[in-house]
Amino acid sequence: MSVSDIVNMAQAGWKIIEDGKPSAQISGSTCNAVPHVDDWQSLSAPQGTNRLSWRLQYTNGFDIDVVLVRLELKWEYAARYHNGGAFISNCWLHVPQCDVKWGYNVNLDFKVRNPTNAGSDSAPNARLPISVSGAVTTPFWTDNMEWDFTVYGDGNWEQG
Repeated sequence: MSVSDIVNMAQAGWKIIEDGKPSAQISGSTCNAVPHVDDWQSLSAPQGTNRLSWRLQYTNGFDIDVVLVRLELKWEYAARYHNGGAFISNCWLHVPQCDVKWGYNVNLDFKVRNPTNAGSDSAPNARLPISVSGAVTTPFWTDNMEWDFTVYGDGNWEQG
């Protein structure tokens, strides 16, 4: 165990949207990227919260939005351990809007892959890979989708 070894001490995945409605799981589900030490809870307060926003939207032939889901990925960054490193003390997903019309269905899941150290042994920078995936379905077709993000302990992020 070392401060440069990064782990997720919270959840590894949860449902975001089930059967066209926000899942009850999202209200209390979080992940993190913290040092693999016995007292990781002694991290300093994060220096900020960052946010990524995107939407899932389908419009029918009558120009009506039949699926409109807004998603926000949020993470608290730059928490320090004994005045060093940059860790993600908390990461979660919020669904501020979820409108799914009759005949359409949406199911989305949140998954965390193994966090790693994007920095050095003496200056760790947590890297937390995240996937949001699922499908929009009707009685006639299914459209699968996946968004991949990597968020970092210094507040930066990448898509893909």
